Amino acid sequence: MIPECPRAGESRSRARFQHSPAAEPSQNRSASGLLSEIQTSVNSEPFTDHYTIIPGKELGRGKFAVVRKCVEKCTGHEYAAKFMRKRRKGQDCRMEIIHEIAVLELATASSRVVNLHQVYEMASEMVLVLEFAAGGEIFNQCVADREDEAFSEEDVKRLMRQILEGVSFLHQNNVVHLDLKPQNILLTSSSPLGDIKIVDFGLSRMVSSHQELREIMGTPEYVAPEILNYEPISTATDMWSIGVLAYVMLTGISPFLGEDKQETFLNISQLNVSYTEEELQQLDQAAVSFIQTLLRKQPQDRATAEQCLKHPWLHQSSEPQETQPVEEILPAEDQASGSTTSSSTSSPEPPGSTTTAEEDNEEEEGEGPLTEELIVMAAYTLGQCRQSSASTSEKEVLAAEQKAISKRFKFEEPFSALQEVPGEFIY
Repeated sequence: MIPECPRAGESRSRARFQHSPAAEPSQNRSASGLLSEIQTSVNSEPFTDHYTIIPGKELGRGKFAVVRKCVEKCTGHEYAAKFMRKRRKGQDCRMEIIHEIAVLELATASSRVVNLHQVYEMASEMVLVLEFAAGGEIFNQCVADREDEAFSEEDVKRLMRQILEGVSFLHQNNVVHLDLKPQNILLTSSSPLGDIKIVDFGLSRMVSSHQELREIMGTPEYVAPEILNYEPISTATDMWSIGVLAYVMLTGISPFLGEDKQETFLNISQLNVSYTEEELQQLDQAAVSFIQTLLRKQPQDRATAEQCLKHPWLHQSSEPQETQPVEEILPAEDQASGSTTSSSTSSPEPPGSTTTAEEDNEEEEGEGPLTEELIVMAAYTLGQCRQSSASTSEKEVLAAEQKAISKRFKFEEPFSALQEVPGEFIY
């Protein structure tokens, strides 16, 4: 079962990110989406004959696996050894370990995915010897209370570009990760801030256009609506998780985390996410736009990894700028309807309307100094919009609306739709 989310005394929208274990697939899952052949040699000698396990704190732990730091005796190089049990709940899960090895082999060409060094197999477990990422999980910086320890927005942009590069590579090779979260994004170094490495492909699957794949698995706060509805999984399922990840990295707040797992699932199903958080208001509007292109209920409406890499937010300078047009990265149906995804706390004039006004004036009065004068007027108008959005009265109204939202989804009846979903989350 999914662990309870301890959040006594806090509202959902202010919930700090919690360290949630990954959920394993249900026991009756099918073998579809699993690779079965590997090229790496599986060593049968005792692991400790070739590696020295460093005593002390573990690098990571799950219900069926533990990661320890080790040193290769013949080279002195440091590695991370992932010890994985072959039998879980009475089931032989060796094939899933083989699949994880095969995915790591496939991703060797990507510098954004952790590198596989060697594989050992003993009677009850297998050991994956992996590249050691000295910076550890980005989780620690996501939840840091001290400003000098937390990620800056520029840090997040750089790391997000790298995450998207890795995910884009996986998707181009028909691999979906299905458990993207801060605990599975490592850093090569912490100071200075290094590069990212995507890890833990235990829940990953291969997807294809001619065969549907449905699974109930993932980490509760990061699962996409289609997972809860037992609908087909696709590369867009990972993109939802990246949207949640971006929200957490920028604010330290988990956007869908509820008082319990039922409320968390309900928040996801109803897309109950706030874009009026104090932390979000301090960000450039383009950052909010980036998140909004991903946190969309319908998978086909979400931006792809390649489209996200072209988003203005990831390319603009550190100087504050107004939101740039993002029509080229939005799905076609959104462009046709002219829908917008701007924050409720800031409403600058659409760039298109400003262009039209300039063109009209140019036709009437010609070009010259007038063009420069119009640009000054437009900048003044936008400045006034930002100033009015920060007024005390409007903040009070938004606060009242936010409280109303937090109460709107407190139902006495159980969420029956979830009870009809086959399978269960197991971690």
